[in-house]
Amino acid sequence: NKVEFFIDMLARGISKIAAGFYPYDVIVRMSDFKTNEYANLIGGYLYEPQEHNPMIGWRGASRYYDESYKPAFGLECIALKKARNDMGLTNIKPMIPFCRTPEEGRKVIEVMNEYGLKQGENNLEVYVMCEIPSNVIVADQFSDIFDGFSIGSNDLTQLTLGLDRDSDLVAHIFDERNDAVKRLVSQVISVAHSHHPRRKVGICGQAPSDFPEFAEFLVECGIDSISLNPDTVIKTRLKIAETERRLGR
Repeated sequence: NKVEFFIDMLARGISKIAAGFYPYDVIVRMSDFKTNEYANLIGGYLYEPQEHNPMIGWRGASRYYDESYKPAFGLECIALKKARNDMGLTNIKPMIPFCRTPEEGRKVIEVMNEYGLKQGENNLEVYVMCEIPSNVIVADQFSDIFDGFSIGSNDLTQLTLGLDRDSDLVAHIFDERNDAVKRLVSQVISVAHSHHPRRKVGICGQAPSDFPEFAEFLVECGIDSISLNPDTVIKTRLKIAETERRLGR
């Protein structure tokens, strides 16, 4: 049974990571392939539409509640439910990528409920990626729907500066340390922490691994967690500890 095989393999793969870090939180980003990436898979071109700009096209949350993709997203939900409920790995927290509006967020939560992955049940928290300027501008509204944010600094930088980092012509402008990007990062942390109940904010982008000063900036903003490349963990943790001592935390 191909459906059961998919669910079982996905649940096992996620559970290996979640078990290794239990009881600490493991945030799992739900699928976020773009149409051109799906099309490049074997047979993918038979099902995927052609888009001129897949980066800002049919991806992330907009797929999950679309009737043509909803059953596939449902399999992901069932797999996470299996890992959490059957395997006891309740430290798993799903994260919704590229959620453009609060309305989209509500639709996705409803679909997750349909497939048995219910927010609040068995302490299930659902996070949202903060990678679109709208996620910051109406962060208070997203905070009413989701339990936390994970900043995607790569896409947030692209969409804030209006550039394609894969383009050789403008890639040199791409910089997460740009003041516009840093203001958005600081703003979403402030709004999320001011919400009742308080919402956690982490970051899963590349910037803290590449730039120690950006990690320092995040600590100063009061971020709750930072994702790092394995080869930068030690030096960045030392930098964070130094910054926290300076701030008296």
